[in-house]
Amino acid sequence: MRKLRAASLGVASLLILAGASLAQERGFYAGYTASAEQFDATFSKSVDNTAPDTLVPEPRRGTVFHDQDSADTVDIAAGFVVGYRTSPGDGGAYLSTELDVLFHSGEADGRLAGVGTSPDRKQLGESWPDAWSLDKKRSYGLTLRLGFLPDSLRSRDMSVYLLGGVRLFKSRFSTTFEGCLTAEPCSPSEFVSGSDGRDVDPVATTWGLGLEKRFGSGEYARRIALRFEAAYSEYGDESWVADFPDVRVTVPSMVEAEGMGVTVSMVRLFGVVD
Repeated sequence: MRKLRAASLGVASLLILAGASLAQERGFYAGYTASAEQFDATFSKSVDNTAPDTLVPEPRRGTVFHDQDSADTVDIAAGFVVGYRTSPGDGGAYLSTELDVLFHSGEADGRLAGVGTSPDRKQLGESWPDAWSLDKKRSYGLTLRLGFLPDSLRSRDMSVYLLGGVRLFKSRFSTTFEGCLTAEPCSPSEFVSGSDGRDVDPVATTWGLGLEKRFGSGEYARRIALRFEAAYSEYGDESWVADFPDVRVTVPSMVEAEGMGVTVSMVRLFGVVD
């Protein structure tokens, strides 16, 4: 919620800067977009053995084991954009509101080191060395762009802009585990193994800078825009608690992420272009 409030304040600031009067350039636009992002994810897990009736034996009874691992990947995404653009005052600035959908290919994966008192950290009540992954599937974005046309760039049909927005991600978090589920110590041949997964839908706030170049000829004169952007995204934390009532153990977990990326878009404007 703090990130959403911060994003809302940023959006309001852009609106105030852009002004309320609409003038020379206005209209809808649509096009294609592609991005490459350095995506960094962190998985945190705790194993809580503090329940009074836990079956976890000594010396692990009454303890909480914490483990954490980070991984990164390059996420390549492509999709579609649609937006509406207006110009305040004398046309020296513009404001656009844009919706987009992106399809992602990035999957960060790693393995926890494992924390406990046994050599392999796989006994009951320990934090097992799970393998994990966070797979970005698709996302939906709402972005505001506040652009400026300095004289040095106006003659070249170029502009620079600030951008800010929010993005909802549809992702899949998965783990693969192996360990002991009984109070009596297990040998490696007695370990149980399996996998678990859940859908996670973090909301990211995004801030960045961009450069736009207009071109085209004939009826498409200045109606085609090519955009280059660099942006930072901070993803909201996703947390959950896995409960194991048979042995009186709970496992709180959390995944968080951030990314720095570049985007290239090509759009066509359908409104009035001066």
